[in-house]
Amino acid sequence: ASDLITALHGYGFAPLDFHLDFPDERLASDSVGLQGGILLEFVYQTAEHAGPAAWFDQVPRVIGIGFSSDDFAVDTAWEGEPGAWTMPEQGGMPNAAGPHEHQSDFYVFVMNRKDGVLQFPELTDGPRLEQITLAGAEPASWRERLQRWLGVKADGDSLVVGGTRITFANGPAPGILASLTVQVSWSPGIVPLAIGEIRLIAAPESSS
Repeated sequence: ASDLITALHGYGFAPLDFHLDFPDERLASDSVGLQGGILLEFVYQTAEHAGPAAWFDQVPRVIGIGFSSDDFAVDTAWEGEPGAWTMPEQGGMPNAAGPHEHQSDFYVFVMNRKDGVLQFPELTDGPRLEQITLAGAEPASWRERLQRWLGVKADGDSLVVGGTRITFANGPAPGILASLTVQVSWSPGIVPLAIGEIRLIAAPESSS
């Protein structure tokens, strides 16, 4: 995780003094920041064979996507969804809930942010998360579930949430894998992951 975080710092991702420990699971995490207060959290094992195998059999990769909610009860009304879960506030993170199994190889969750403010609101510039691409054997199923779970409107074959576009594509993975597209002011490039990639594209020049 440290090598990947260092590489992202080189593309302008903000260093964050935000370390979390999960001693019961023998896991910990460090994060980098993006424009708008978003954080990209890197979870790693603190002991051999710790954590669910579904998360650590191939690393690094994107294993979860979190969405913020300013009406948590309404946005997490997933009664009857198999595997739905809740988690209390911990380590400076708000309470969260998910509509399906938390320790899946890829999972979705919603964080309770009553005022609609993300974790680091002081991050007003720097890299911006433009797109999340979900690719796998059943992309249409993921599109339908995400739209139903989050209650967002479709934009063609995509979903748009908080200014970030979520696209769906067929892929060789039996489940689903995620790649990120991020606008940066530094030179464009690609940060390869074990599954997927972080694609860094040039931010459009602002008009004077």
